Amino acid sequence: MRIRSLVVAVVLATVVFTCGRTEVVSFDVPIPTVDAGRDAGPMLDAGVQPFDAGIKPCLEGRFPLSPATPVVVLVLDKSGSMAERFGGPTTDTKWNALRDSLRTTLPAVNDTMELGLLLYPVSLNQSCSSFVRPNPEPALRQVPTIIQALDDALPAGGTPTADAIQAAANSLLTRRTASSARALVLATDGVPNCNSVLNPRACVCSATPPCSALACVDDERSVLRVANIADAGIPTYVIGIESSSAGSFDSLDRMAVAGGRALPAMPGARRYYAATSSAELATAFSSIRDQVARCTFLTSSVPNATGSIRVEADGVVVPFDPSGVMGWSWSDRFNGEVVFRGGACAQVMSGAQRLEAVVACGQ
Repeated sequence: MRIRSLVVAVVLATVVFTCGRTEVVSFDVPIPTVDAGRDAGPMLDAGVQPFDAGIKPCLEGRFPLSPATPVVVLVLDKSGSMAERFGGPTTDTKWNALRDSLRTTLPAVNDTMELGLLLYPVSLNQSCSSFVRPNPEPALRQVPTIIQALDDALPAGGTPTADAIQAAANSLLTRRTASSARALVLATDGVPNCNSVLNPRACVCSATPPCSALACVDDERSVLRVANIADAGIPTYVIGIESSSAGSFDSLDRMAVAGGRALPAMPGARRYYAATSSAELATAFSSIRDQVARCTFLTSSVPNATGSIRVEADGVVVPFDPSGVMGWSWSDRFNGEVVFRGGACAQVMSGAQRLEAVVACGQ
């Protein structure tokens, strides 16, 4: 059952805001794996006590928005298909393009964004397993470690996306503080699989027949995982490294929408960040990086069930727009996380502005 969010009455504004061959090496600590064919179970690992800042109170008045400290786990597909070349004028492999794009975009936030990395699957011999924790775990100044891990990895194995997403989320669910903004960034080139409970006679197969359960497309479970994680306050940005795999576009679109950070709905357009080259991957990562690192803020007061809130930039009302076209939306309303998207994000990044939340508490 999905967690239901607190219902908040939001004052809408009409004012325009002008605005699958070898495993990863060099692990310091052996990390146990989880069988991707089984359900990962509860949202939190047993024995891990999360630090939870609690629900922020509702206090009436005007409150400045403060920049949030981003805490992000990169969930990166290193399945065998990532060794394929894009084709056409681009001759690089998808994996090399992914690595090079991160080498370009991550150094800018080395000191300001807490970054973690979860590569999946574990190895060719464990081709349908995901690590149960990121390595490294999210922390500041992890970019050199992450780049080295990418250099040490070679694509091989299946695509246990559902369990990789769950493992990354479990880590972030222990990191909720009053000053942080959490997110997952999923980059993959095709449909998820590796669910042994699926019926190969009734499923859509991601491989050449005869099909096996592990080759069945595991999209329903993956989308549900992303949706539940979003309901728990952790959005997922989805980057699709374009593939000709049947059904991949639909699966990625659904995950992007479920994760709460889909691109605006446009006729014929992808809802995820699509990329067919290293340059397009770098553009996608840059856009996501800026949304999380420079366009996410915190308010110290959160409206209660019958209260209201409006957000202003230099006294001008910013429209509430969960579609992400123009305005702001909640990232984690219980923690007071506000994210500016689209043109509003660009406006916030363009210069210093006074960002405030005006909160009213109902009965």
